[in-house]
Amino acid sequence: MRLLLPLLFWLAIMNPGYSQQKTIRQHQSTLFKISAVDDKTSEEVAANFTIRAQLAKKTFNGQTRPSGQPYSFLLNQTDTLTVFVKSPGYYDTEEVMAISCDTCTDYAYVVRLEKAEPKADSIFRNLQVNKTFRLDNVYFDQSSYVLRSESYPQLNKLIKTLRAVPKLVIEIAGHTDNVGDRRLNQYLSENRARVIRTYLVTNGIADARLRASGYGDTRPAAPNDSEENKRKNRRVEFVVLAL
Repeated sequence: MRLLLPLLFWLAIMNPGYSQQKTIRQHQSTLFKISAVDDKTSEEVAANFTIRAQLAKKTFNGQTRPSGQPYSFLLNQTDTLTVFVKSPGYYDTEEVMAISCDTCTDYAYVVRLEKAEPKADSIFRNLQVNKTFRLDNVYFDQSSYVLRSESYPQLNKLIKTLRAVPKLVIEIAGHTDNVGDRRLNQYLSENRARVIRTYLVTNGIADARLRASGYGDTRPAAPNDSEENKRKNRRVEFVVLAL
């Protein structure tokens, strides 16, 4: 014991790290800021936000006003956020984003809202062979092909269009961004298209008039270089094949 104590003292002098614990890297809390703008004019609009943090298992609710401060809250770790946005006169929007920066003090994001038509048509118009229509208001559970009830109004509009134009034949096309395993993305896009086809068939549309295809991340609408562009690539469309 007499020999052990001087030895430990000598090691502490020669190697200060011997008597100290390793410094643990602390995560930096991130102030997440979010606001909404008009998709056409880029002017800020008042909006209500509901944001669910997957890992933190928290829900944040807040609002912004035109020319006001962004809605903000603290994130204490890397997380995946599901963002629901509502604003009078605009279509409701849902976005999913991965916040991977846990060493940043600030993270700002802007949601672009599409203005709702004053009297939305009950059918799709200006149909042309090979023309593509994006189904912006069709929603699925995250990373799944479970169709959500919020999707029914737009799908019912598509059903009315198919009934109004008996010779209309369409392809339902599912697309993803480039995040994750490409095989799983391909599988996800195919099944989302099939689920929509099943919904249409269940509501009286002949299966022969519908083609369901999944393209994974092979046909991006925009470069996968930002969360906003990735959102554009996570989409379902229908393509006019015949009239």
